[in-house]
Amino acid sequence: MLILGGTTEANQLADRLALNPAYHVTTSRAGVTTDRQKVSGNERLGGFGGIEGLIEYLKTNTIDIVIDATHPFAATITEHAWAACQKVKIPHLILQRPAWEKEESDRWIDVPDMQSAQDYLRSLENSLTVFLTTGQKELNGFTVLKKHTFVARMIEPPATETKAFNLKIILQRGPFSIHDETQLIKENKIDLIVSKNSGGSATSAKIIAARKLNIPVLMIARPSLPPVQVKTTIEDCLEWLGTLS
Repeated sequence: MLILGGTTEANQLADRLALNPAYHVTTSRAGVTTDRQKVSGNERLGGFGGIEGLIEYLKTNTIDIVIDATHPFAATITEHAWAACQKVKIPHLILQRPAWEKEESDRWIDVPDMQSAQDYLRSLENSLTVFLTTGQKELNGFTVLKKHTFVARMIEPPATETKAFNLKIILQRGPFSIHDETQLIKENKIDLIVSKNSGGSATSAKIIAARKLNIPVLMIARPSLPPVQVKTTIEDCLEWLGTLS
């Protein structure tokens, strides 16, 4: 079995499957960060080289099942996994944590994608201090908006040095407490938060803190999924695996 990982859910699934000798599991991670948690079973790092590379890997390693437990915004590997499994004709499941749901007192501004979030900020007349929690890949698309000041939180420093004068970088790894997020928002005088709707508990404290402080959140929707069965819990995933045997 191949688990496409890099998430807490992927690690938890690997831990559970390690208890069953019927499964020979390899967890693959993109290797974006150097600070990685140990996973049960075998592990591989790095990409596959596109759809054809993944097809070759599945064939060479006689993979019988693929479970895509990547981040909800890892759209490329999710599409590649679907295409490769269709080609090789093996069972394929997506394990994805539920998205956050808007509560009545939330001030969410819903946008469909990253570009729309940048366009929204570009359209504003007033200058804002923005808490950016979307990761380092999208930094430049925001910092070119010179009228705004950005406070960006990420796990590791940007791969390429940024000289943006309107950017403050905070290096932190979740989970974060509501108290910590509240203090960060207050100390940096945050006017608005930009967040992907990643779901899960590790980074949900910022959403709760924003609710308590009446701070608007520019919420980026998840990319659409290919036509694959989706489970949202480890137990449901294990139950699905049981139907294959």
